[in-house]
Amino acid sequence: MELYPTPEGFVGELARGFTFKSAARLAAGLGEALLARGIKRAVVGHDARFLAREMAEKAARVLSGLGLETHLLLGPAPLPLFGLALETLEAGGLYLTASRRPARFQGVKLRLGPGEPLPGEALTLPETLPEPGRFAPLDLRQAYLERLLKNLGEAPKGKAGVVYLDTMGGAGGGVLPQAFRALGLAAELRELHPLPHPLFYGVDPDPKPENLKTLQVLLKAQEPPAVGFALDGDADRLAVFQVGGEALPPEAVLAGLKEALGGLEVVADGEGGYLFPWHLKEKDPFLAALLLLKVLL
Repeated sequence: MELYPTPEGFVGELARGFTFKSAARLAAGLGEALLARGIKRAVVGHDARFLAREMAEKAARVLSGLGLETHLLLGPAPLPLFGLALETLEAGGLYLTASRRPARFQGVKLRLGPGEPLPGEALTLPETLPEPGRFAPLDLRQAYLERLLKNLGEAPKGKAGVVYLDTMGGAGGGVLPQAFRALGLAAELRELHPLPHPLFYGVDPDPKPENLKTLQVLLKAQEPPAVGFALDGDADRLAVFQVGGEALPPEAVLAGLKEALGGLEVVADGEGGYLFPWHLKEKDPFLAALLLLKVLL
């Protein structure tokens, strides 16, 4: 089984290393680890990749078969929403994604609890699987939106201009439009590639300039004030682009977030991930984008 451990789980090529059987074994290994810690609930989520929902259902049945109360997020669901589910249910969990890797890959991010990654090298993969159990669907999109708006603080209502958002066909579509409507923002949001797409519209779901040609062309023709955002496949990273199409360096993005936060903590990983520990235990590009509107428009 050609699976490769990561600091948060495993990754492999679909149909070669990552199969339905490997997804089931990974779920069984996580389930045993959770039970050993006295954790009785599990959450399963997934991104927009090929067969991700079906593999997530398989994993959920395995976790349930081990005796865990198991919930499957309606999806594709962005990773911050998965983080909220773990917190809400006091659960561990498994999120199917290969993040920024090409569409032919799939993987898992494993959590022993909110903000507690389980490295792949620490997981034992059982050979014997339990009889499949039943799981419950879970929809926390409204609860996540309420958390997002609450922790944003003062909304940038007076900021006019154009905001482009390229979700790259990943799991992050729909969240910012909901937030814009709920906040009554004056800025105009224009979404690119908003619908989930198993092949990510033909590019790797990594928000690098070479994968965001449409966004760059639009920003080159756009008059200020305007800003461009892009998300990766599982929507836990944010890239920021200026009028003219140039990417804003991560250190400048972090400086903008610190200015907008006025002293509240933000932790950057240097690769577009921004963690707000007082908000969620997972990185949240949606909160980062809304905060940046305060200083970039």
